[in-house]
Amino acid sequence: IIREMGAEVEMEKVTGIADQGAHKTVFAGNKAFEAKAVIIAVGVRHRQLGLPNENQLVGNGVSYCAVCDGAFFKGQTVGVVGGGNSALQEAILLSETSKKVYVVQNLDFLTGEPQLQEILKKRENVEIILGTVVDSIKDGDSFSGITVKRVADGVKTELELDGMFVAIGQQPENEPFKDVVKLNDYGYIISDESCIPETDKKGIFTAGD
Repeated sequence: IIREMGAEVEMEKVTGIADQGAHKTVFAGNKAFEAKAVIIAVGVRHRQLGLPNENQLVGNGVSYCAVCDGAFFKGQTVGVVGGGNSALQEAILLSETSKKVYVVQNLDFLTGEPQLQEILKKRENVEIILGTVVDSIKDGDSFSGITVKRVADGVKTELELDGMFVAIGQQPENEPFKDVVKLNDYGYIISDESCIPETDKKGIFTAGD
């Protein structure tokens, strides 16, 4: 649709924006694009655990979306990392088709809504592990489980899993623009709430997550 309206599409990674008042310069790859206005709509990405072999196993045992990948683990054993609303919703969904669901939360309590907690605690195939972090993913070309570590005393335990779903929040992709527009403490762009949200810089707008 946007092509039909005359827009040109460039497949480049944007590395920054220069605000020159009435004109803006968008830097992407080895190119620079001049514009009167810019819309930043880069969205967010799933926050990762930061484990050494996590990236290599994405789509091969490690997932960030139960709605997308939960069906692949029907009748199997899975783990959900996190204790907020998203993690509890993922765990509830997975408990309907998976044989066993472990919920691993770094705090000593779940932070999701009480209603979700109650639903989850009634599921006989769900085990909630509190005060525990994921220490490592088992080595190998395919995912086979994780080692978890209790925060209080450092005791480690291995969990044999067929899949792991990480639900510890999202991270905005606004790092390249931190010197151009104001970000809040969570890294999101600060804007007004009009239908066309403008940032603190005239002519630079934001949209999406």
